[in-house]
This record gives sequence, structure tokens and C-alpha cells, in this order.
Amino acid sequence: MDNRKEIIKICLRISKSIILIIGFTSSISAQSTLSLQEALRIGLENNFDIRIAKNDAEFAKAANTYGTAGFLPTVSATGSRNFQWNDISQKFASGLEVNRPGVATNSTNLGVAANWVFFDGGKMFITKKKQDAQQSAADIRIQNQILNFSDTLSAAYYQLVLSRLDLEVSRQDENRTAERLKIASEQFRIGTRPKSDQLIAQIDLNTIRNRIQNQQQQIEIRKGAFNQLLGRDPEVGFEVVDTVGTVKGYDFSQLKAKVLGENLQLKYQRQNLEVTKLGIKEIKSRGLPQVSLNTAYNFGRTRSQAGFALYNQSLGPNIGISAAIPIFTGTSVNRLVKLANLDLETRNLQLKLAESRLLSQLWRALKTLDLHLESSEIEKQNIALATENNQIVQGRFRLGQATSLELKDAEFQLSNAQSRLLQAKFNAKIAENQVLRLSAELKL
Repeated sequence: MDNRKEIIKICLRISKSIILIIGFTSSISAQSTLSLQEALRIGLENNFDIRIAKNDAEFAKAANTYGTAGFLPTVSATGSRNFQWNDISQKFASGLEVNRPGVATNSTNLGVAANWVFFDGGKMFITKKKQDAQQSAADIRIQNQILNFSDTLSAAYYQLVLSRLDLEVSRQDENRTAERLKIASEQFRIGTRPKSDQLIAQIDLNTIRNRIQNQQQQIEIRKGAFNQLLGRDPEVGFEVVDTVGTVKGYDFSQLKAKVLGENLQLKYQRQNLEVTKLGIKEIKSRGLPQVSLNTAYNFGRTRSQAGFALYNQSLGPNIGISAAIPIFTGTSVNRLVKLANLDLETRNLQLKLAESRLLSQLWRALKTLDLHLESSEIEKQNIALATENNQIVQGRFRLGQATSLELKDAEFQLSNAQSRLLQAKFNAKIAENQVLRLSAELKL
């Protein structure tokens, strides 16, 4: 009885261990599958270009303060302590003469001063708006960097998916060719087929297996390159999800407004255009008066052995207003305004050119997408037809009514249709990503 209890306990322990092992194995398996969203998360954390862009944005944010725009006063503290020794000769109106060699004099001066420019022709307000625009441009640049990286990463991910699915097609080819070899070998054994059919099938099988090895090697190389995009070691193992997602058609007229209104490249150029406009106003403000408030609190004391007073001392505040009115600046302001206006005109033209190019890219991407969607539908039909044909020819081959060449051709037609469908789906997904990126609708 005791032995039975002990055996039950041991079995329970083993069961628990098995459960733990299964759970651990499942965990490893789950970790080895890398989704596109997870890849984007890792890549966005590690990508150097994005990190550089974020640093630029932080720099613009740090520079965007009321102090750097000139709203705040400047405050400074001063202090000095001086000693000197002089030979003094004095002659008074009464005729008295005094000669004192090595007279000692020491002085102490302390003070706090503040200067506040409270009117500068509106320059400080313009500068603050310019800093706001520069910070917005830096933020848009980050978003654009993220979008471009996401597009590149997505294309690389879908390429891996395509390679994986192509490998599965090759394995199906291997199974079909192995079956053909089996049938040819059996029929050669019983004398109903020539040995050449068996040899041809074996050659085809060897060729396919060699292709599979090459495909597996290419997948590993692509994985290494993909790991580099993610900022991690090339040998990190993972498996992609075997799907390219759902692809749909889009309307050019609906997306046109989104491209013109939401495209990040255009937003960035418009923001820089605003910076240029504010820069012109900033230059013009240099020709306007500047009024400043000056205030200070000073302490001064001088002690000397010369003269009749033992020391002089002063303590107290002072305040004043100063104004500077530019009368002539050597035409520098007008020259700078003219140059800035030319730059503004160039930027406006560049913006219009960018709008035209992006709309053209959108149109081409939509046409490309439609083409590959139509190709996908055709290849689906071709696969159905090629599958049926392969089954028919294989049945006839078993009965000795079809040649080895006929079956090989049927297998080739099916395999090619499968590969063409995968390529069409991949091309459609890449075209869709371009459409979404241009219209700022690419989901991260």
C-alpha cells in the first residue's frame, strides 16, 4: 500500500514536470515568432536615425524659451577691491604745500544691475513664434523619419514572409516530384515505363532539394539583414508570421486631399516656410527703435590717506530708461530682407513641386496596386485550374496514359502559378504601404 502511494507521488511529480516543460516550450515558441508590430516596436527603439532626429527635436525644444526670445531681463552682479600707493604733492590756494610719500588708498565696489528690453519693435514676439515653428518642424521630422523607417521595415518583413511562403511552395514541389519518382520507379520495376522517366524524376527531385537549400540560406541572410534594421545581433533567431495581411483598393480623389493636407514631407516644408516668413519679420524689426529699462543697486567705499576726508562711501539704487533708434544701417537690413524674400519664393516653388511629385507618386502607386490586385485574382484562378489539371495528369500518369513530360509540365504550371500569386500579393502590399505612407495613414 505504501509503495502504491509512493508511486502515485512520483507520477504526480513527473506530471508537474511535464506540464512545466510544455509551458516553457510553448513560451519559447511564442517568443520565436516575430510579428510586424513587434518588429516595429524594437526597430523604433533602436534605430539610430530616429534617435538622432529625437535629439534634434530635444535641442529645438531646449532652445525654445522666453529667455532665448528676449522676453526676460539680464541680471548681473559685480564686485571689486583695489589697493594702491602713491606719492602725493598738493599745493593749495593759500600757498600751503603738502608732500606725502607712499600714501595708501583702498576702495571697495559692489553692485547688482538689471537690463530689460521691454520694446524692440516686436522682435521678441516674432523670435518666439519662430522658435515654436522650428520646434514643430523638428517634431514633424521625427514623425517622417518614423514613417519612412516603418515603410522600409515593413517591406523587409514582407520580403521575409514571401521567402518563407516560396519555400513552402518548393516543398510542395518536392512532395509532388517525389510522388512522380515513386510512380515512375514502381512502373519501371514492373516494366511499364522506361528507366529514363525514373532518372528524370530523380534529377528534378535533386534540383528542387538544392533549390530548397538555397532558399533556406537566403532566408537566413535576410533575417540577419532584418536584425540589423532592428539594431540587434544578426544571429538572433525568429520566425515571421506567414501572412501579408489584407489589401484593398483605394480611390485617388479621396486620397489626394489627404496627401496635400496630411503628408509629413509637405507639413515639414510648410513649417520651414513659416520659419522663413518669421525670419523676414525678424530682420525688419532690426530697423525699429529699442527701449530698455536699466536699474542697479551699488555700494562704493574709498579710504585714502590723501586729502581731508578719511573715506568716501555711497549706497543706493539707480534707475533709468534708454532708447536706441536706428538711423542708418548701411542698407544691411534691406539687403537681408531682399535675400530672405528670394529664399521664401524658392521655398514656395519647392513646396509646389513637392505637391506635384507626391500626387504623381500616389497615382502611380494606386495604378500599381490595382494591377497587382487584378494579377492576384487571375493567379488564384490559374492555381485552381493548374491544381485540377495536375490531378488529372497525375491520375493518367498512374494508369500509364500520360508521359513523364506531361506530368512534369503540369507540376511546373501549378508551381509557377503559386509563385506568381505570392509575388503579386507581395507587390500589392508594398504598393499599398506606399499609398498609406503618402497619405500619412500608415498605421504604426
